[in-house]
Amino acid sequence: MSEKIQPKVRFFGFTDAWEQRKLETLGSTYSGLSGKSKEDFGHGNAKFVTYMNVFQNSISSSKMLEKVEVDSKQNQVKRGDVFFTTSSETPDEVGMSSVWQFEINNTYLNSFCFGWRPKANVFNSKFLAYILRAPSLRLRLNVLAQGISRYNISKKALMKEKIYKPSLPEQTKIGELLSTIDSLIAANQSKLEELKTVKKLAMQKIFDQEWRFKGFTDPWEQRKLGEVADIIGGGTPSTNVSEYWNGDIDWYSPVEIGNQIYIDESQKKITGLGLQKSSAHILPVGTVLFTSRAGIGNTAILAKEGCTNQGFQSIVPYKDLLNSYFIFSRTSELKRYGEINGAGSTFIEVSGKQMAKMPISVPSIEEQQKIGTFFKQLDDTITLHQQKCDQLKKIKKWCMQNLFV
Repeated sequence: MSEKIQPKVRFFGFTDAWEQRKLETLGSTYSGLSGKSKEDFGHGNAKFVTYMNVFQNSISSSKMLEKVEVDSKQNQVKRGDVFFTTSSETPDEVGMSSVWQFEINNTYLNSFCFGWRPKANVFNSKFLAYILRAPSLRLRLNVLAQGISRYNISKKALMKEKIYKPSLPEQTKIGELLSTIDSLIAANQSKLEELKTVKKLAMQKIFDQEWRFKGFTDPWEQRKLGEVADIIGGGTPSTNVSEYWNGDIDWYSPVEIGNQIYIDESQKKITGLGLQKSSAHILPVGTVLFTSRAGIGNTAILAKEGCTNQGFQSIVPYKDLLNSYFIFSRTSELKRYGEINGAGSTFIEVSGKQMAKMPISVPSIEEQQKIGTFFKQLDDTITLHQQKCDQLKKIKKWCMQNLFV
């Protein structure tokens, strides 16, 4: 008795085996734009679905269309059609699919794609949009990609591929779930971009002193960074002495400074003896770590005491003169100054003495705290939406791996 073909996870109430069919038995194909020259594009009364539209979207976007001159020999796209990419510089891009869900007359398909028109009442269009991008099918299609400098996949070979499909009601459930997840991802991504735009504007207006918090009117003072903070470098204990390593002192290297704002644990740790036998220094909580070489200008705020290797010129604010989050929020200025003033033949590096000379305008510590709190709240909100996007993408990935055969 043969094993019933079904996915790892199913909606409640669905138990029937999935049916296996070749794509060529479930619809008919047509070619994208042909016989076109460069002069035919960018104008005209017709529109065409771009290659990137097909590649990037499970469900094609009606906004990603370009103008083109066409004649009556070309095939118009119709609602429910599926588009496949046929040629690309990488094998991962060929055979990518996208479903067209719009009624827009005089619209055609890019020449590096072909269209497939499924038979009526066989597929739910949203289900189709996702099953054709399921990991199991993508692995098989990558094998079919042929070429050296450019990869191609034939329409005939792709149509010979088999897919497993459940009943239309189950297809509808799967399609609706995945499209809902995509809508949530898009909404959070849109909010994320809006917040980043708001932050960029706020940084420009606040640090140019066009915007001030209520109650603050005193002019900002022009200072040098070294007048409001200590600039402290780091060091590395000898790697040949085991007693210097695997202790309880956090010891950071530049590669650990990414998109996080606060850091409280390093990948490697050193001992007290290792600290004594190197030029590393214990840095207090609130220190703004600043990478000074091989990627100048990455920053993070220490949430726990630690030290660094020599790839940093860290900023230790003076308590009553500089707020940690205020100076952290000026990372782009620090980075630009470091890149302009850095020197070196093997790699560009900015020294602590040079960073200490950086001119910087600062308000009172009270106004700095207001500004720092504002940007921290904004950064926290941005981080929250980024985490939501990441979580939703993980959920979608899990669904794509488990809801299809």
